[in-house]
Amino acid sequence: MDPATFFTELKRRKVYSVAVAYAIVAWLLVQAGSIPFPTFEAPPWVMKVFVTAMILGFPVACYT
Repeated sequence: MDPATFFTELKRRKVYSVAVAYAIVAWLLVQAGSIPFPTFEAPPWVMKVFVTAMILGFPVACYT
């Protein structure tokens, strides 16, 4: 596949805008989650799982 055609198809399917929107929302959720987790004395691994879920969800969001 021609790289120019590939990137044109990504743009047509709005993959770029979905990726940027997901990154912004995921960052906001991680920032918002970092406030109540210590308040409710959540163990440190909870935040790690939360961030990992956000990272693993990125390719899924970009694919659909």
